[in-house]
Amino acid sequence: MSKVLHSCLAAILCIIMVSLPSMGEETEYPLTITDSAGRTITITMPVQRIIVLSTDHAEAVTMLGDADKIVAVSDNLKLKTEIFPGLKDKQGVGKWNEVNFEAIGEVARQGDAIVPDIIVIAYTYPDQPYGALNVAKGLEPFENITVVGLDFYKPENLTQDVLTLGKILNRNDEALKYLDWLNMSRKSVSDAIDEKSIPKVYFESNNKGGLGSLATYGMGSGINEMINRSGGHNIAGELEEMYPKVTWEWVVTQDPSAIIRIQSSDKIGWDGQWAQNNSTLKEIRNEIISRTGGEKMPAIAGNNVSVIYWDMMFGMDSVVGQTYLAKLIHPDADLHPEEVYREYLQFLGIDFPEDRIFVYPAIREE
Repeated sequence: MSKVLHSCLAAILCIIMVSLPSMGEETEYPLTITDSAGRTITITMPVQRIIVLSTDHAEAVTMLGDADKIVAVSDNLKLKTEIFPGLKDKQGVGKWNEVNFEAIGEVARQGDAIVPDIIVIAYTYPDQPYGALNVAKGLEPFENITVVGLDFYKPENLTQDVLTLGKILNRNDEALKYLDWLNMSRKSVSDAIDEKSIPKVYFESNNKGGLGSLATYGMGSGINEMINRSGGHNIAGELEEMYPKVTWEWVVTQDPSAIIRIQSSDKIGWDGQWAQNNSTLKEIRNEIISRTGGEKMPAIAGNNVSVIYWDMMFGMDSVVGQTYLAKLIHPDADLHPEEVYREYLQFLGIDFPEDRIFVYPAIREE
């Protein structure tokens, strides 16, 4: 099975590289594209103003070199001052999942009119009010605001999302530079796990519903794809719901060899000293280990229960999360996730925080 996965990844990379635009190719306007929501949109002139509604979108624009064109953001981005120091004073336009259309209209208006040099980047999510289609409907009273649906959170669609944004912003060379690094980093993971066994993995989002309603990731989710690419078998991967709820008793019957729980942070990772002491991370891990009936499970008996930094699992830095995940699933794999994260942060112009960890307990690289 690992040989098949390795071959498929290699074939996909070849197809991607053949389809990439040439270096130095310039974008011509007006530009008509199909976004990730399947919408045909036309951008009439070079983009000078950008509104981003999520961390993924802000990282993508920053990566391509146009952070200075961001004029407004969703409110949560203003709190992430470590990774987006230039966004803390930008105009807020509501939550990422509860957009303030009037605020966007005010930002877009220059005098009595709206110059069509502005775009709003939103997730696709066709059935949600914050999806691109519904955001566009909410902005219909304001002329000349173009909404672009791009996700960046699905590993299988990341390349096309980046190419599309690079085309829109006339940042084709920057997009190709990033994609070259992304593909090499993904290949490093696939090479390191080739020929290895494929252990069962249970990936938990939260346990807010108690042990009778644990949140996990099923078929079609980005995490399911990430686990597959990292050389693991998601025990919930055959459940048809994308975000199913399961019981702890069911997890025990699946006998996973690794348990991974997510946790977010407003900073880049977590302070290492804090994590080693009385931290939330330690509490989360201890709660999982102490659950009734799990003591003989390979993941708990083998001490392979981890908490992972959520913010690197999706978006432009998802290959960083993939490398950490592969290292957790295959501890003996020749992988160095910290080096990959250093390289990624260099793209964003951010120094790697030496005092941080991104997995608890911390991975000790040789």
